[in-house]
Amino acid sequence: MENEQNMTAKDLLHKILDYNYLWSSPEVRYNQPATTRLTQIKVLSEAFGLKNLQYVLSGEFLSDREEGADKELLETIRLKIAELCPGATNSPNSKNRTLFIRWLFSDLLKFRQDIHNISSSKRGLSEGFSSELSFGFYLQKQLKEVIKANLSEIDETLWEILDPLKRTVSKEEINYPDADLDKIDLEWRVENY
Repeated sequence: MENEQNMTAKDLLHKILDYNYLWSSPEVRYNQPATTRLTQIKVLSEAFGLKNLQYVLSGEFLSDREEGADKELLETIRLKIAELCPGATNSPNSKNRTLFIRWLFSDLLKFRQDIHNISSSKRGLSEGFSSELSFGFYLQKQLKEVIKANLSEIDETLWEILDPLKRTVSKEEINYPDADLDKIDLEWRVENY
């Protein structure tokens, strides 16, 4: 079971990354691990006014957002670009800002999904022990840990795009379907492999 009693849109982001990593393909989409994750995503999405998974993934929510909601993020972008490219001007009109934030969101989300796929442990049942493979897994794990330790700025940016107010909701108030995903996953794998 998940421990924390409060959740944010960053938790939603991580749920989406996990779901898309192993559970969204047509072959497994209707099994218990997938449907449990999808239910959690649905509840969290609705809690942050993001309707559903497709609404989030498409970035459509940005078009429906109140004007000015992204002003802090836009200021962060402006300051960083001014630091990286002195003299560059980046002052699109407000109509285009939503489009540019949507591009940023789409690009960062795709990149973050790719990184999640690379840095996540493969989940499956092992058919035996091999010293050589175990050593290879050890080496891979070392790099994966370095990657994971350097994701905070990307995750914070995606979180701010998903929910500029960075609100916190309690699991109880949103009726979040807490579940022991490790146990559900293991039971499903034992039955299906």
